[in-house]
Amino acid sequence: MLNDLKVALAFLTRIPINHGPQISLRRSAALFPLVGALIGLIGGLVFYLSSAILPPLVSASISILVTVAITGAFHLDGLADICDGLIGGWNREERLKILKDSRHGTYGVAAISLQLILQVCLLSALSPRDGLFTLIVLHTLSRLVPIFLMLIPATSGHDGMGASVSREIGAKEPIVGSLITVLLIAPIMGLNFLLLSAILFLTLSIFALWVIRKIGGMVGDAFGAGEQISETMILFFFVAQFGIVGEIPWII
Repeated sequence: MLNDLKVALAFLTRIPINHGPQISLRRSAALFPLVGALIGLIGGLVFYLSSAILPPLVSASISILVTVAITGAFHLDGLADICDGLIGGWNREERLKILKDSRHGTYGVAAISLQLILQVCLLSALSPRDGLFTLIVLHTLSRLVPIFLMLIPATSGHDGMGASVSREIGAKEPIVGSLITVLLIAPIMGLNFLLLSAILFLTLSIFALWVIRKIGGMVGDAFGAGEQISETMILFFFVAQFGIVGEIPWII
């Protein structure tokens, strides 16, 4: 299990770490939320500590920059590719061709830009304490999303790494990943976790149906896009709570 965690860290981050020769992304996938919790903790501490001496907008920008650097913009790349391919392509064949192109077009650049602007603005609206807990929840829960999206059959004619891994995913990985996520987040959020999960389920169901309608199934880029959509939805959720009730009801 320790080697699987190291593989998950190496896959999802740019943190230099040595792992054994036995690599199984299928087994490591269940540990993605644990890696997400680490990323969220680092980003959250940066936001919390920098807020003591810097304006909220600057602190939020630095925090988001740190998490992007840690992850190597891994999931942002998927978001950009999905927007380029599914919005820019006129038919299934053209969309798949665009998805295979590593270069980003206008839709992809716009998606990355708007995503980062939204995240920075939303995070800056939270207090240092709320921002710390929000980022832990955000990165933990959003790393669970790709595991569930992998259960959807991959589209034919697109044999990327994401599609290959998704074909190996069974029921065990989402179940284990969900248990880890609940153990990490429920003590912080309480029953609020159920409401957030329901909102994410509805949002990602719409996203998945859109992808399937456009190209007939899942691709690896859709996993990254789903993760990024989840991050922003979670930020919206907590900022809305703060605006409605004046404070976010954390358990601890």
